[in-house]
Amino acid sequence: MNTDDFIYDFDAPDSDWNFEPSRADLFRQIDAPLYTTDADGWLTFYNDAAAQLWGFRPVLGKARWCGSWRLFESDGTALPHDLSPMAMTLREGRLCRGLQIGLERPDGSRMAFMPYPTALRDDRGAVIGGCNILLKVERASLRVAFRNPLQGRPTLRAAQRADMHRCSA
Repeated sequence: MNTDDFIYDFDAPDSDWNFEPSRADLFRQIDAPLYTTDADGWLTFYNDAAAQLWGFRPVLGKARWCGSWRLFESDGTALPHDLSPMAMTLREGRLCRGLQIGLERPDGSRMAFMPYPTALRDDRGAVIGGCNILLKVERASLRVAFRNPLQGRPTLRAAQRADMHRCSA
């Protein structure tokens, strides 16, 4: 093959050789539930997998901290959205990893998941938003007991009060 036969026009305005898809286009291709928020926690994007996990499609800009209908601690107590891992990450700039919490869908069904919220920062380090990927817990041995307290496992709120954070600085 003779490479002299090829003509390259790197300045061509119609050329898609350097195409960069939008963040939304990239996130839509991810199979795991994920969503983004602005710095105040208002939802700015979520993919179809997140809507499927939540059991409905929250209105962007009207849902805050998470798209879940209701959240629960590992012991089954209600977890207010403003105390969720995403809220903690955005307010305090800490990573909250390794937590298992539960959600309730509008139809009443419940499911356990592990959130991995990450603060999005500008070039000066200021928090400008957040991104959260949600991992469904499907193995029965790992599921949250929604009605019975788990012995020896602190809830997110108890850990925050005792300053024994599963959320790290």
